Amino acid sequence: MSHGAAMLDDSARVGNFIHTIDRLCRRPARGEGVQDSPHVARRPLLASWRRGTDDGQHTGRRGIPLVQLSEAGDWPAVLAPRKTAQKTGQKTAREPGKDGSATHVISPGIPRANPDIQPGEPVPKMLSRIVSALRSNRLRFPRYRLVALLVEQLEETHGREEHARRVLREADRTWGWGVDTAGTGAEHVPFPVNLLLRLLPGFLHDLRLGGRVPGLGGRFRWLRRALSRDDRSAPGVPALLADLDPADEDRVSRLLLRAFMDDLARQYERSPLHVRGAGHVFYPLLLLNEHGGALVELIEERRADVDRFDPVVVVSYTPDTVLLEDDEEPLWMLVRWRRELVTADGPAAWRQVLRTPLDICAPALPADLARYDVADPTWVPPARVAPWWSSWTAIALFWMALAGAVGAYAGQTAAWHRNACATGLWTPWAESGRQLAGTECVGVAEPDYLFAPGNAEMERVQAVLRQENERAARLHEGGDRPYVTIVYLAALTSSDRDTLAAAREGLAGVAIAQKRQNGAAGPSEPLVRILLANAGGRMQHGSRIARLLLRYRDDEAPIVGVVGLDQSRQETVAAIQELGKAGLPMVASTLSADRLVSDSPFYFQVAPQNSRQAWMAAAFADSLVREGEIKRRARVYYSHDETDYYAANLRTRVLARLKERGFAAEGHRFTPVGSAKPGAADRSEDAYAGEPRDAGVSACGFDGLVYFAGRGIPDFAEFVKGVADKCAGSPPTILGGDDVTRYVADVRVRSAVTGIGYYYESFAAAPNRCGEPQRHDFYTDLFATFPFECEEPGPGRTLDGHAALSYDATETMITAIRRLGKERHRVPVNSYTVWRQLGTLHTPDQSGHAIEGATGALDFGAASPRQYPLDKAVLILHAKGAERPTQVGACGNITRATRSEFFPWCDSIPEIYR
Repeated sequence: MSHGAAMLDDSARVGNFIHTIDRLCRRPARGEGVQDSPHVARRPLLASWRRGTDDGQHTGRRGIPLVQLSEAGDWPAVLAPRKTAQKTGQKTAREPGKDGSATHVISPGIPRANPDIQPGEPVPKMLSRIVSALRSNRLRFPRYRLVALLVEQLEETHGREEHARRVLREADRTWGWGVDTAGTGAEHVPFPVNLLLRLLPGFLHDLRLGGRVPGLGGRFRWLRRALSRDDRSAPGVPALLADLDPADEDRVSRLLLRAFMDDLARQYERSPLHVRGAGHVFYPLLLLNEHGGALVELIEERRADVDRFDPVVVVSYTPDTVLLEDDEEPLWMLVRWRRELVTADGPAAWRQVLRTPLDICAPALPADLARYDVADPTWVPPARVAPWWSSWTAIALFWMALAGAVGAYAGQTAAWHRNACATGLWTPWAESGRQLAGTECVGVAEPDYLFAPGNAEMERVQAVLRQENERAARLHEGGDRPYVTIVYLAALTSSDRDTLAAAREGLAGVAIAQKRQNGAAGPSEPLVRILLANAGGRMQHGSRIARLLLRYRDDEAPIVGVVGLDQSRQETVAAIQELGKAGLPMVASTLSADRLVSDSPFYFQVAPQNSRQAWMAAAFADSLVREGEIKRRARVYYSHDETDYYAANLRTRVLARLKERGFAAEGHRFTPVGSAKPGAADRSEDAYAGEPRDAGVSACGFDGLVYFAGRGIPDFAEFVKGVADKCAGSPPTILGGDDVTRYVADVRVRSAVTGIGYYYESFAAAPNRCGEPQRHDFYTDLFATFPFECEEPGPGRTLDGHAALSYDATETMITAIRRLGKERHRVPVNSYTVWRQLGTLHTPDQSGHAIEGATGALDFGAASPRQYPLDKAVLILHAKGAERPTQVGACGNITRATRSEFFPWCDSIPEIYR
């Protein structure tokens, strides 16, 4: 269909022509290219989806026609006026040619360029004029500037790769300064750093210039693709630049045009990373006269690639009059071209439409253009406004808000890590179950969290606990065995002088008990999950952790009991009372203070009481007197810390038992490491020996028994050092309470003093060497699971009994749970039923023992069940430096023990101490 000039009058033809040029430069709100009509109401997306078509609107066939304008006359000067005529607010139109001014007949926001191309002018010079005209605060051409700079020096770089590399380095203003200043001040740093400062910047910059490394090359990666024509196997940029012949004008022109077009395409991207691209509501307009044919041909060739989109409107014109066969109206020609593009079948037809120029015949230029101004919606409707979020102000506010949010989140995460001892990223619904108390992290955690500064051995033990937790969860998914949680509550943080060997061994004992139980078969065999709870280095946060356990609920694997506990202190007693109020049964592994069994009916222990330990100490001292090794007198060194129930209770019991045997016994106090000295309110009549090291010095020369009733670490470690300082050649006879096993547990600590021998009491028989038959299968599993325990000397060798005692405590709790399932009517497993079952772990007919523990038989009484085991083993060992401790003798129920291992006076132990 032809729509001739007779259909419209001259005024309508002028308005139609202005409308067409303006519309070609208008960018759609979404999609790219030219729509059928910018005024058609956009249908909802769901409606278009239901119909299966979009009626030609934004079909994805993006494309802008190449316009060939005939009979242009003075229209180019009106469409792209000089800058002097583009003053803000100018509305009047003057006749072009008189004073060089013209009106804004198309939207003033359209970037425009109308270079004065001369005959025979090369393409690079044309592009230079166009870039100069389009460069503004809205359009940038970094790739073009780089290529243009390199093209200027092609004569020097051709065939000279090293020179090309130098030129590229000078052109790289982003990184080039780092290479030039790499050696500045390097002589003032150590040689390795000096060498690194001199070589690394140049090495990294050479990688950047090569254009091969993602994230490092930047514009040079693009330049490598452009120089190699998108060949992925091409060499680096310096070699490609040296291969570029300056005489090859076609290749140079194509390279410059690609840089120009790619710069435009990047700035017109619609993506979250290029928000500013959505702010471009107009495509640039290039008006090329009859001498720009070479550039038009290159653009036609580039437009033939259907995978590329160049956001620019190219209008080539000639002032000469050319009569068209079909003098159709520009607007209708544009609509028809767009529909041909949309309906084109396949890339070949699409390419043909894109390469075919759109011939438009310009109407005669009217004398008065004011009525055709873009401000008059009669001819040209108002242009689309850029989205508010694409403005520089909105972008700046967004990044400021994002930076503030990230900073606030990072600050909250840091505070969470600092206050809650947490790991990972903070979330409002996350609770770590831990809290920073002073310099210690206390609370509850899965075994994958290290409360203490970890070492390889501690991490290995907790890795086994974590694996067993995962194993229990998997087995629970496919079965109906009872699934419970047992909390291991202890002092899991270290001080500067405590390497936590005893704490590690306690965890190892729990891990072996859990591993053996989860590997058992049978419907009544419980699946055990272990939860770790740290109460601080001195158990000072025990009551807080006990209250925290009340809120730590897991309906799938409920908490049914607590094992472990540590150090018979005032804080430990508070924790026992809190756990008892909550109805959580406890089985302590190493606690031995006499008063603990009366603090809560929910409390049990696998270690003997201090009363039995004190009787053993007095009996052993009596035997030493009869053998002539000491005189019948004794000093009991103890901590004057009133909150340490263990030291106070043991001191009282030992002094009483020694006096019963005729010893002249006296108490000597010392100040524990990190505690305050006695003040004016102190009323004790016992002698004050000062610091633990001073107390060791004061023990020198004493010919009786020196009994140490204090903490093994750090107090006994300092006490022994004091003895070594004063009388290493003739030390006194020293006997330590069971807490000295903490000192013995770490060979690195006790090897610091090699010349002082001492006796100490223990609640567990030492295992045989690895590879030899063991008293209990526990040690076989322990050494197989943790091979470092076999290193001798080394970080392991569990000679102190902490691993065995923790195993026995956990096994006692598990046995109570297991017996619930063996009842005739299966009893629900909860904390109260487990507590009730703990009280029945005895054998009325004395035909055997309730539990054959690793530290000996565990039997809580026949006639009337009690909360500590009957006739529990107490051993006396001798240690010296890093040597393996040797067992002197023992009393009690010890598995597979021979008669020769027991003291001859064991049968004389009073019933009250059994």
